[in-house]
Amino acid sequence: MVIESLQNNNYKEILALKTKKERDKSGFFIVEGKKQVNEIPGGWNIREIAVSEEFSNGITKNAKTLVFSQRLFEKISSAQTPQGIIAVVEKKKYAAEKIIKQNGLYVILENIQDPGNLGTIIRSAHAFGAKAVFVSKESADIYSDKTVRSSMGSIFHIPVLDNTDIAETVNIMKNESVFITAASLEGGKNPDKDIFKDKTALIIGNESKGLKPETEKLADLLIRIKMPGNAESLNAAIASSVIMYEFSKRF
Repeated sequence: MVIESLQNNNYKEILALKTKKERDKSGFFIVEGKKQVNEIPGGWNIREIAVSEEFSNGITKNAKTLVFSQRLFEKISSAQTPQGIIAVVEKKKYAAEKIIKQNGLYVILENIQDPGNLGTIIRSAHAFGAKAVFVSKESADIYSDKTVRSSMGSIFHIPVLDNTDIAETVNIMKNESVFITAASLEGGKNPDKDIFKDKTALIIGNESKGLKPETEKLADLLIRIKMPGNAESLNAAIASSVIMYEFSKRF
């Protein structure tokens, strides 16, 4: 059966998930596009899959499937050119205390506003073997469509914890002997694999303002990337990727 009515409850529920308020309330979010949907591992709960009546590429996931008219599907889609498939996926919950016991790199993000930057940092963290990403309460929503798309599926393969209290998280990390570093606009050591320890956290601040002064004070070491070209600064996603790459050389 093709769903065509704007009053259909399934349609209303999926449409509402385009807002952060409803994602927070329901505990579900939207994943759009064939490649992104296929990236969802088996350990994630897919509540349902929505497809347009014109979708004919096949569905590889075993989940309840709803078929919408092209008109309705375009309303629930966030893409300029919809591919005709959306998955409604349950958010994952992680226990920070369990994750932090591992050796490796932990990325902490303070007030990252752009969802594209946020998704790119998650993707880089996955690529360079970070153990988890902790995202502050003031940052963009990790489950927004743009963040999920920018992560290119990496959000499903590395723990990403949102609504993080940075001071509280750093305190937990210090109790687990994690070495705390922070990228600073004011100065610090150039990132090199030898300045890190086997359990290290990297704090990255806001795209334009950097870290809050009180957050910088939490760090054991400040880092500033040497830039021979004398540019004022690097994009937050690029800067964090450079530092993560340097850390990955330890292993």
